[in-house]
Amino acid sequence: MILAKVTGHVVAPQKNDELRGSNLLLVTALGDDLEPIKNRTYVAVDSVGAGVRDLVLVEEYFALHKEQYKAMSIVAIVEKVHQDK
Repeated sequence: MILAKVTGHVVAPQKNDELRGSNLLLVTALGDDLEPIKNRTYVAVDSVGAGVRDLVLVEEYFALHKEQYKAMSIVAIVEKVHQDK
């Protein structure tokens, strides 16, 4: 799983039948310091009702061709992150 921050919405008027009715969000992965990681932004299917600026857990899984296509799904909204320093 990836800890990420929702950074925007994706508007897609034409979608695959399996995605019809789904909300697509732009998410940026966070590092150990909870700062965004450069070049780690993805589109994810929202299954929990997340919004912009929410911290979320994103599940990454391979679909179709493992080397070419990765699907992302938001599976949880994170309330707090506790770290030992």
